[in-house]
Amino acid sequence: MISAIGIRYGETELVKYAQTDQEFPKGTLLVVKDDKGSHLAKVCQVKKSFSESSLPKGVPTVVRLATAMDKKAFEDNAKFAAASKAEVVALIAKNGLDMKLIDIVFPLDRHYVLITFSAEERVDFRQLLKDLAAYFKTRIELHQINSREEAKIYGGLGPCGRPLCCSSFLGEFPAVSIKMLKNQGLSLNSGKSTGYCGRLLCCLQYEESFYQESKKKFPDYGTIVETSDGPATVAAIDIFTDTVKVRLKDQLTLVTYALEEVKVSE
Repeated sequence: MISAIGIRYGETELVKYAQTDQEFPKGTLLVVKDDKGSHLAKVCQVKKSFSESSLPKGVPTVVRLATAMDKKAFEDNAKFAAASKAEVVALIAKNGLDMKLIDIVFPLDRHYVLITFSAEERVDFRQLLKDLAAYFKTRIELHQINSREEAKIYGGLGPCGRPLCCSSFLGEFPAVSIKMLKNQGLSLNSGKSTGYCGRLLCCLQYEESFYQESKKKFPDYGTIVETSDGPATVAAIDIFTDTVKVRLKDQLTLVTYALEEVKVSE
């Protein structure tokens, strides 16, 4: 097991994890280090134990409590990044690239700059890289993200009215699929199945095991069952009321029976 705390970098809503054996209250400013450098981070979740497989690779480690010098370096970097956004956008336009600038981030020692952008397709930014290096005079890293990752960085409210799961507590995106959508009786075209990012809701995964387990006691759609009114074909099920809707022979109207009132034909 690995001990880790939840952290946020800067003003983003994005939750990351950092390894530590120490206890830190929420709101504490720390210096954390990953394989690319040191960063200022704020504690947003107290220490918990995680299995190694449940944490993403390359989890940073807590180095120490942040000092006044660390805070000043972070503030100076944030001001420079904010002042540079207009120039970066201008360089993107100059190179005729279809990409959207998301964020500019420096580590505390400013030995490189990470520029995050979103784009629908792959972007050839070789000339842009040269222009950015000439402007920042340091090593440049360009990182392309998709709409889910963009929502994770910016945060917001989901259709349930609560802060987005991905930006408030999820470390990694869960695997969701259209099969889960169908299994839970939701429509892809209803608008209720997609999140702030326009992709399938991450929370579909939370109840998937409940739906899978509940449906085991029901006959499949199209199954021939015996009822008190004769043989019928299963047309719908309701796991919350334990009822089955069937179509009797020579009848168009569906009839509802309690689950225990129908038996699968041998």
